Amino acid sequence: MKALEPKVDAFSSGPAARDVIIGRDPDILADIRDPGIAAAIWRRTPDPEFQKWMNALQKGNLPDLRTVVPVHLAEAAVRAACESHGLPACRETNMLASDVGALALMLAKTLTVRLLRLRLDVSEDVMCPKFHLDNVRARLLCTYRGPGTEYVPENVAEEPGRIRQVPPGGVAVFRGRQWSCGERTALLHRSPAATPAGGPRLLLAVGPRASPPGRRGGPQAHGRVPQADRPRNAIVQPAST
Repeated sequence: MKALEPKVDAFSSGPAARDVIIGRDPDILADIRDPGIAAAIWRRTPDPEFQKWMNALQKGNLPDLRTVVPVHLAEAAVRAACESHGLPACRETNMLASDVGALALMLAKTLTVRLLRLRLDVSEDVMCPKFHLDNVRARLLCTYRGPGTEYVPENVAEEPGRIRQVPPGGVAVFRGRQWSCGERTALLHRSPAATPAGGPRLLLAVGPRASPPGRRGGPQAHGRVPQADRPRNAIVQPAST
C-alpha cells in the first residue's frame, strides 16, 4: 500500500521526530513533549470484565460521539452518549466514562489546553486506510474494541515489516502536523485492517480544539528526559528498529 506523504510546509525542514516511547506508567504520555519523540504509548491491560462487556455490545449500543467540550465535561459527555445509545448505568459504563475523562485530563495537562475535540468513532470499515499525519498539534487515541492503531516512520512506510501497532486498550499520543518546537513529525499512523469477525471497532480520539488562524500552538520543548529519569519500565522505540 502506498503511503500518504505529509504535505511540505514551513515545518517540514529541520530535525525530525520519529521515535516512540512506550511504558506502563500513565505519566509516559507527557513525554510526547520531549525532543525526538513522535508518539508516546501507555501500554496497559484492559479490565477483563470490562472488555468482555464491551466486546458483547451490539453495534447500535456502542456510543458514538463528536463534540467539543471543556475538559471537565468530557466524562459527562460520554455518560450522556451511553444513555442515548440505550446503555444503562452500570459498572462498565462508569468505567468507560471515567476512563475517557481521565485520558482527556491527561492530554489537556500535557498540551496546556482547556477545550478538547472529543470523538468516539464506531466503524466496521477502515476509517483511515492510508498512513498520514493529523492536521493538529497532537491527538490521543485509544481503541476500546477491535485492533489498535498502526504506525510507522515515514521513511519506511512502504515496508510492511516495519509497521508497529498500539495494543488494544493501550493509549497513544501522536504528534501532528501543527506541533511546534522546531521539529517536524516523521511518524505516520493509520487505522488497522477491518476484522469482520470481531464486529465494529470503537476508537476514542481526543485532541485540542483547532487553534485560531495564523497561530500554531504547542508546548515548548523542555529537553529530553535522561533515560535514568524516565519511568523504570519505559523503553524508547527508535525509528531504526
